[in-house]
Amino acid sequence: MQRDLLEKQLREYNVELVRAIYVGPDGIARGKAFLPGSIDDVLAHGLGLTQAQASVTVFDHLPPESQFQPVGEVRICPDINTFQVLPYLPGHARMISNLNTIQGDPWELCPRHLLQTFLDRLSERGLVLRAAFENEFTIYRNVNGNWEPLDQTNCFSSAAMDMASPYILPMLSALEQQGVQVEKYYPEAGHGQHEIPIRHQAGMLSADQQVIFKETVRGVALANDFRISFMPKASPDSAGNGCHIHFSLWDKESEQNLFYDPNAAFGLSELALQFTAGVLNHLPAVMAFTAPTTNSYSRFVERCWSSCYASWGPDNREATLRAASGFLGQESATVNVEFKPSDPTCNPYLALSALLCAGLDGIDQGASPGEPVMTDPALLSEAERESRGMRRYPSDLSVSLSALEADSLFQRQFGESRIQDYLTMKRAEIEMINSLEHAAEQTAYLFRF
Repeated sequence: MQRDLLEKQLREYNVELVRAIYVGPDGIARGKAFLPGSIDDVLAHGLGLTQAQASVTVFDHLPPESQFQPVGEVRICPDINTFQVLPYLPGHARMISNLNTIQGDPWELCPRHLLQTFLDRLSERGLVLRAAFENEFTIYRNVNGNWEPLDQTNCFSSAAMDMASPYILPMLSALEQQGVQVEKYYPEAGHGQHEIPIRHQAGMLSADQQVIFKETVRGVALANDFRISFMPKASPDSAGNGCHIHFSLWDKESEQNLFYDPNAAFGLSELALQFTAGVLNHLPAVMAFTAPTTNSYSRFVERCWSSCYASWGPDNREATLRAASGFLGQESATVNVEFKPSDPTCNPYLALSALLCAGLDGIDQGASPGEPVMTDPALLSEAERESRGMRRYPSDLSVSLSALEADSLFQRQFGESRIQDYLTMKRAEIEMINSLEHAAEQTAYLFRF
């Protein structure tokens, strides 16, 4: 965005506050707001932030073991190309930001900078990532002072659409006004649960779009007297909220989908199979970023449409990675791979970085994902799964973190400092959750993300 266009929008929409938003390693969107009159200074120098802020847990607790304590500064540096007026909140605008050192260099713990590093590596190979996050969320309404799910109807229920319409329609409009192209909308299986798939975007915009999506879904809800939860498993008796990641690699020059091969089984190219194999090979470490809370692992049970065995298959919604079939006549544009063990508590920059880290290793190794699974893995015997190398997912976040710690690829590609601080922060979060009373996890996470 040009500076004069930004100034024009500030005037036309009577913007009084501009938010500089970043997403920390904990997955929480945070930031500082400033007055439009200081925008040139902020664009040039950023906003001050203690280094320690990127090491805090979702409970705003700074682990004493963290390498970043309350000494030292970084800068919140808004990306002018992400400037958007908030259609659901008059007088407010938003810019997504990087975290830089005070010298203006990328800071070692900035998740957005990390993703850019992997995108640059793709570009060196002539590749472009296209991805979209497919979110499920729960709508809550106030009933006599208590927040309860909006409905208890069936999956894809027309009645649920009726009940949610006063919220869903302004939310869809707000997304479209910010350039987020909504592809579908439908109620899901859980109480008050709804899902909105959006169109994929290239590179950094795919992760930025996830930030915009969550900010908008929450903001429109508050403006209409609803609340939203992205908690993975808010109720043990209801379906959990996933955030499946659809992705493909495209040729930078020809803009062709390199995951598609019309002559291959299921239309999936050798490149796509190698990438898939890499993700499966490093799955426990990947899940430390895509399923990053203690609550995330409550979703991974048999026959609940969330997958819980490491596997891949064509249009298999109980597989870790689904080879999503293309639409008739549009196969080259629509064939992609869907990653299932991810939820909306993830930091989108770290989640995509993890997938790229593992997937590119699969390409470099010429790895094979093995034979596709053509049924629900839960219907196979334990011996059959074992013979096919279909490992059960990590049982909890601690197991995923230990796998991340032991994964030399992630140590090299993410950097030991980043990995160590992430492990420290997440283990402190686990310790905090374990110290709470029974069922306190729901209170801790319900409206936090």
